[in-house]
Amino acid sequence: SKAQSIPPVATMASASAAAPAVSFQPGRRAPLPPRCTHSERGVSFDPGSAFYRSDSAPGRDLAVLAATLHRRRRPDPSAPFLCLDAMCGSGVRALRYLAQAGADFVWANDASDALHPVIVGNFSRFEPVPPEGQRRWVVSHLDATRLLAERYLRREYFDVIDVDSFGSEAEYIRAAFLALKIGGLLYLTSTDWRSARGYGGKWMPLQSQL
Repeated sequence: SKAQSIPPVATMASASAAAPAVSFQPGRRAPLPPRCTHSERGVSFDPGSAFYRSDSAPGRDLAVLAATLHRRRRPDPSAPFLCLDAMCGSGVRALRYLAQAGADFVWANDASDALHPVIVGNFSRFEPVPPEGQRRWVVSHLDATRLLAERYLRREYFDVIDVDSFGSEAEYIRAAFLALKIGGLLYLTSTDWRSARGYGGKWMPLQSQL
């Protein structure tokens, strides 16, 4: 059986070893605030050069709602609520997990390190290390499968794992389940949903609960 998930401080400690491109490093000057050119459900952010589709906001609404309900129904509501966005783009959905779903810690990952200033800028409104000492977020730039596999190998499990791929997310599902806590929520969406579902039709998010 899976071990208990580690708290955010330990998660961040091992993150620095596994992912060199971690956003927060003590001693460095805080990033400049984002330009906040967009706002979604009250959360301001700068999409920068990342792909952003405002019409997909309902899918992010459902992600926040599902995460919020899952947080309230956990066997141990007092445990840190950990979320991982494996393909975060500008980070808007990860931001909403932190601002609206009650996440104690969010791991925002995108394979493109060119988005690093944008994502860090968007998260800069939240202190990486608040006075109580538990880190709130980290940004990394790894292949999603590698990131999820490393979390599993380090026995770092998350309450919510979000995978929003362009095309089929089938190749990421196994790794995502391995890094998910028992009873956790795996939220799957696809920007190119025709590829993921195999046929046309109305937009619909794909979601699963372990």
